[in-house]
Amino acid sequence: MAFQCGGANEVCTALRSAVDNALQKAGFTSLRNPGRADVLVDATVTPVDERVSRDFGTTFAVRSYTIDVSAETTRGGEAVPMPSPETLSYDPKFGSERVTEKARVVAAGIVEKLKKARQ
Repeated sequence: MAFQCGGANEVCTALRSAVDNALQKAGFTSLRNPGRADVLVDATVTPVDERVSRDFGTTFAVRSYTIDVSAETTRGGEAVPMPSPETLSYDPKFGSERVTEKARVVAAGIVEKLKKARQ
C-alpha cells in the first residue's frame, strides 16, 4: 500500500505519520513508491474556511479543511472504498493536537476499509 497526500502541509504530515503507524499495527506494508504498491491511497486536504476572532484578549485564526480519501488498485485501477470525507477545524497556533487526533481517526478509517477490501 502506498499513501500520498496533497494540500496543507501540517495536515498531510500528520496524516502520513498516522497512516504509517496504523498500517504497521494492522500488518500492512507501507511503500513510498506507488508503482510497487498493490493499492494507492490518495488524501486531498482542501481549505474550506478561515475565521479570525478575538476572545479573552487573544486572537484566534481557526482554519477548516476537508480531508477526502480515495484509493484504487495499481493493477487494474479498481476503486477501493474509503471512509467519507472528514472535516478538521483548528487554530495552528493553539490546536496542533487536533490535527494529530483527526489524522489518527482518518488513518483508522483507511485501515478498516483496507481490511474489508482484503477479505
